[in-house]
Amino acid sequence: MPEERTAGQRMTAFFQGVQGFLRSQFFLKALIIFMGSLAVYVICVLAVTPSRYKLTIGMVPPNTIVATRDVVDEITTEQNRALAAAAVTPTYRYQEGITDKVLDQLEAVQAELEGVRQYAMTLPDYAPGRSYTPEELEHAAGMITLATFHDFQLVTLMNASQSAFDELFSSLTQAVRNTLQGYITQGQETIAITAIMQVIGYRTGVSLLQNVALPVLQATIIPNMVIDEVATDAARLAAREATEPVLYKQGQNVVVRGSGRIKANELEVLRSLGVLSENKVDFLPLIGTFAVVFLSLIAMMVALRILWPRIYQRKSYLVLLYLLLILVSALCYFFKAIQLPYAAPIALLPMLATLLLGAVPAVLSNVAGSVIAAFMLGTAGGNNAEMFPLLVTFLLSGAAVTVILARRSLRSMIFVAGLAAATVSFVTVMGIGMVTAMDHAALLGRALWASGGAMIAALLCLAFQPLLETLFNLPTPNRLYDLSSPNHPLLRRLMLEAPGTYHHSVILANLAEAAAEAIGADALLARVGAYYHDIGKLKQPLWFKENQIGTANIHDGADTKTSVSMITGHVTAGLALAKQYRLPHAIQQIIAEHHGSTLVSYFYSKALRESTGDRVVMEADYRYPGHTPQTAEAAIIMLCDTIEAAVRSMPSHSPHEVRRFIDDLIKGKMEDGQLSESPLTLKDLNLIREACATVLHGVFHERVEYPGNPARLTSLRGQLMGALSGSYPAQPKPREAGAKPPSPAS
Repeated sequence: MPEERTAGQRMTAFFQGVQGFLRSQFFLKALIIFMGSLAVYVICVLAVTPSRYKLTIGMVPPNTIVATRDVVDEITTEQNRALAAAAVTPTYRYQEGITDKVLDQLEAVQAELEGVRQYAMTLPDYAPGRSYTPEELEHAAGMITLATFHDFQLVTLMNASQSAFDELFSSLTQAVRNTLQGYITQGQETIAITAIMQVIGYRTGVSLLQNVALPVLQATIIPNMVIDEVATDAARLAAREATEPVLYKQGQNVVVRGSGRIKANELEVLRSLGVLSENKVDFLPLIGTFAVVFLSLIAMMVALRILWPRIYQRKSYLVLLYLLLILVSALCYFFKAIQLPYAAPIALLPMLATLLLGAVPAVLSNVAGSVIAAFMLGTAGGNNAEMFPLLVTFLLSGAAVTVILARRSLRSMIFVAGLAAATVSFVTVMGIGMVTAMDHAALLGRALWASGGAMIAALLCLAFQPLLETLFNLPTPNRLYDLSSPNHPLLRRLMLEAPGTYHHSVILANLAEAAAEAIGADALLARVGAYYHDIGKLKQPLWFKENQIGTANIHDGADTKTSVSMITGHVTAGLALAKQYRLPHAIQQIIAEHHGSTLVSYFYSKALRESTGDRVVMEADYRYPGHTPQTAEAAIIMLCDTIEAAVRSMPSHSPHEVRRFIDDLIKGKMEDGQLSESPLTLKDLNLIREACATVLHGVFHERVEYPGNPARLTSLRGQLMGALSGSYPAQPKPREAGAKPPSPAS
């Protein structure tokens, strides 16, 4: 039993470990990266893999099928090459000794024929015109081995007179010798025989000429100019190689829907393209696509991890990045399907990435997206002629878009970025086309389509940006401008229900913006974050001193625990309101972190004074429950919030005193560990001090005293300063030299 319990505990621990891993941020982010990359890969595979059809010879094409790459019509090309080779004139060479060989053959044939005649004269009743029995003709034919004679030819030979026979061979010998002094070309022996017969025909009877001379010449005449097989084969091979292949260019129709019937050569072309259902699946393109897509995306993510690690802070940023890649990949697939690769709006990726995520993610995603898009649009089964111009065009136009929108991200600049991308695309395509000596008309068309694709990207960006901003709740400049409007429901409530807090937030916004600009942080985010950092005070505005105008201080009748819980509770209440109104996460983070874990020193000191011996006052009970600032903007809001509230309580606002007081406040935050997790440096803190001092000097500058009762004016000024002095229940006394500044309760 103990062993079984131990095994069960191990199994339980294992499953708990697996569940913990599946719920971990690492696994969820890895899953987002994998699923996003897989989606891009699937789209890319669909783009580079042709559709398949079931077709046969003689079938009317049910679809119009275009060549996805340049492909050779092998059947038609082979027919053309065979015709070219057949049209080649053979190469001949002179063959020595043919004359003697022919004359010897002629003499041998003459001897055999003379023997046949002698046999005929030995037969009974021999005479010219005698008829011969089949047996006699068969015996006579057996005597001839060098020529072929039919029965009627044998009869003519056997009945010829001796003088006619001798005259025939005398004429043949002379005519053959004369003919062989010239050239008898192989394959033209019949022409030579006809010429010889014409020569001897004047002195030879017709029957003897046709029935004896012709078979004799056919048996003896051979050419002295024979075909040089080696040279002729070489010439034919050269003719075949010189024949241009019949080529279907990429984008050219192989068959047209409903037009004609499919021929054998067209079916073979389609088979070469791999679009027939009988074709086997070729895994090499799938492997190649996998390598290109995943290596590009992995390189992008590694670079982002190094150069822009904040992309990993929120899973929604990763989802958005891959959603943009999937969107642009789908658009590339569509434009490839309609045969307009240069019009693909790849510039949409850097446009949206710059506006929604930042310049660094835009540059890196544009590089990866351009590689994938160029591969999709410029590659189909092996033809990569368009990959280079497409890649260069996408990279340069994307860089132009990022440079423009990174400086000014207003929606009106999207059209400017689109025009810049269109210009860069046009010039790039024209330049590459001129270098490659491309046809001018086709080149101009591509350049114009590339420009059109950039403008399409600008229009799509205008359509998608607000949707994605809202869907992912992003703190984009346009969204922040909308949130900074006083007509926003939260700001309007703050103005009406907590006017002191609203006034404090406006002054704080000026301080935070100046400080953020001084250190290079997001000034707009800092300003808007300052507007909303205290919206939690809307829950109980009268618990905060700045809103107690004309009323008694509610903290005077409350115990310190209640006061602290109400003051620190405005952070939690603010987060609830921020989520209710879907404020961007960056602003929610500022609300949650703008007090960090600061000690509410006034009430802590009061609790210490009021405590008895049996009651222990825990410092942790008097601290804000929030996390210390993680971003520069949240840290700026924390410092400026403290500085603005504390400086207003100073009896003197001379620049020197203000700077010294701000220094003490910043040191206090550092000593309390509130800035330990922020990215601020000592140099940044000095710049923040100078920026805040400059702004506060403008706020608390000297004014000319208006005529009237000085005591009354002093009293009114004191009441106003008390109303705007944060959440202090009572106005603090002037600080002694060297003493640490108090931490405001607000």
